[in-house]
Amino acid sequence: MPAPPAVPPVEFDYEDDRIPTGAKEKVRRILACLKEVDALMEREQAPGFTQTDIRQMREQHLPKLVRSYIDIPPAHRSEIFRKTGKSASYVLEDSLDQMQAKIDEIMRNLAQHDLDAFTDNTRFIKERYTSSNPFD
Repeated sequence: MPAPPAVPPVEFDYEDDRIPTGAKEKVRRILACLKEVDALMEREQAPGFTQTDIRQMREQHLPKLVRSYIDIPPAHRSEIFRKTGKSASYVLEDSLDQMQAKIDEIMRNLAQHDLDAFTDNTRFIKERYTSSNPFD
């Protein structure tokens, strides 16, 4: 079965004045972390689903989430509060926090190889260069 056609990335200005300041800060952090994940995936073999998750997060999910917030007319944002008990900006920031948590998990998983390699190397150095002779 042929692969589904690639969905083009959603272009978006994350510095739009309609985005709350707190959300902008969270988006900046997410974008910076996504760059870090890209660098980690260059060095480490990441599972295909992880690569897909990161690409979709950057190209689709993040811009669509923020766009959907902006598209709510300000006069109707109170409806979100009536339905959820939380403001639209709170719901946006909470959703961004959930994305950040997933990115952090992916970064930890990718870094685990480096942590394991460092632990193995320090164990080797200790065994190789620590004298067992008490008279040294």
